[in-house]
Amino acid sequence: MAERSKELIQVGYYLSKYGQKDPPKRLETAKWNEAYRMFYDVLNGGRAVLEFEHSLKNSRDDFDGYFPQTKREGWKDKDGNPENLTGFSVDVYEEFSNKDENQIWTIIKSYLDINYKLRPVIFNDLIAEDNANSDLYSTTTEGGIKVRISKIIERSPKLRQQALDIHGYKCQVCDFDFELTYGKWGKEFAEVHHIIPLSELKGESHQTNPKTDLAILCANCHRMVHRKKEITLSLDELKNKIKNK
Repeated sequence: MAERSKELIQVGYYLSKYGQKDPPKRLETAKWNEAYRMFYDVLNGGRAVLEFEHSLKNSRDDFDGYFPQTKREGWKDKDGNPENLTGFSVDVYEEFSNKDENQIWTIIKSYLDINYKLRPVIFNDLIAEDNANSDLYSTTTEGGIKVRISKIIERSPKLRQQALDIHGYKCQVCDFDFELTYGKWGKEFAEVHHIIPLSELKGESHQTNPKTDLAILCANCHRMVHRKKEITLSLDELKNKIKNK
């Protein structure tokens, strides 16, 4: 699991101290999952959408016991007291305790995805892809226990949307079109593929160009590209396999 960054913990502090039953008013939403997703594009750190939501909620919960006015208890120790803060949480608590809401908001708003509300469907698509892809990294032991192996990859709704705007929604290998097959249910849906696998970058920083680094694939072609471990087919290689079937 990816370690929570100081920036993510700063957002957790803000959500905890200035949220009540609903998220802080400055976020202009009554839904917590929407509040979390406003920070996903900047702070996801490779997490899938639901994993990021869970991580940010946990960061908020770390501080809830320190702000009784919110009426959320947060994490408690065996004696019913707020659990001791650790790591970056200590630093953030000490730093922000001397700031008012306006000062904290100046920091927090720099992590917001200002275009979040322009692409509400993207998050549902990302979650659907994550759920489908999770089956590729699961196994069953002899006791019938399913083991899931997490795979950390770069996720950016902004880049995903840019790739779709550039390339369209038709699979670039087999020309499959979800809308033509499924009607309105499939409208504006496709999977986005990194042409250069992020694992090959070995942790090095890379500026993703949605025109040249990302491709649009249907679910079948996306899985065929990654079918064999440590081998990622190019789009032309997969096209040749279709032609030579």
